[in-house]
Amino acid sequence: MTIYLLVGEPLTLVDTGPATAAAWDGLRQALAARSLRPEDISRVLITHGHHDHFGLARRLSRVGAELLAHPHDRRNLALDRNYPMLWQQLGRAGLPVAERLPLIAGLRLLDRTARPVADASWLADGQELPHERASIRVRHIPGHTPGHVGFELGEEGLIITGDTILDGLTPNAVVDTDPENPGRPFLSLAAYAATLARLEAMRPRLLLPSHGPCISDVAGQVSALREKQARRAAEVRAALSAGPSTVAELVARLFPGVTFFGIFLAFSEVLGHLLELERQGGVQRVSARRVERWALAG
Repeated sequence: MTIYLLVGEPLTLVDTGPATAAAWDGLRQALAARSLRPEDISRVLITHGHHDHFGLARRLSRVGAELLAHPHDRRNLALDRNYPMLWQQLGRAGLPVAERLPLIAGLRLLDRTARPVADASWLADGQELPHERASIRVRHIPGHTPGHVGFELGEEGLIITGDTILDGLTPNAVVDTDPENPGRPFLSLAAYAATLARLEAMRPRLLLPSHGPCISDVAGQVSALREKQARRAAEVRAALSAGPSTVAELVARLFPGVTFFGIFLAFSEVLGHLLELERQGGVQRVSARRVERWALAG
């Protein structure tokens, strides 16, 4: 994973890495190479509320750094998990208890690679953050999470984009709660489509992601992502053409052999596409006892 240090006043770190001893030692060594210490960091900008991006944020705040993030990721940053609700949701999706138990255990174990953040300063889309070298503009680019943000660096055409676009990979839009309507799921794919259109229209010179190489062909990456998502949506529709199916049955057909934590990522991807197809009127929910099934509309 890549984190970014914006040298100058105020000394700014974008993302932190997970809350592990190895990540902390790596950060200290990288700072020491510039004759800096963790105590010298004035502020931490968090792209989104996933463990590897904010895990060390609380530790840095305790040595003086201000933490800034988008409020739509407030629950993720606080590690506010509703595991009973997730258990029921996985049950309605048709996952048997034998698969749900290790999945929930794995998610709880993953939570140990971050420390909850409750005292962040909240960012807004378009907000400008002062910096000695050039202002930093906040860009709300949701999809991977509800509160995902990017940071545009001055007039250089550079945007630090976290996990929004990764070279050769399709970022998984993990199932989440809608921050503006907690009783409903976050429609991640619709938000992600709007984000891709926004980044395409901005025509940045270079995207600086958190994983993998920097991206110069933004239009090409956006086009490839749209094609991949269209193919997955078509695969979901094709699977449903045989009749109503649970999410678990669709996962088994589309991701044969997936195990352990991969099941949750596959579950998120399939459910995300179903919610988007439902929004477009292409599929509908039908229930069989306590298990939810999906069918092609009409």
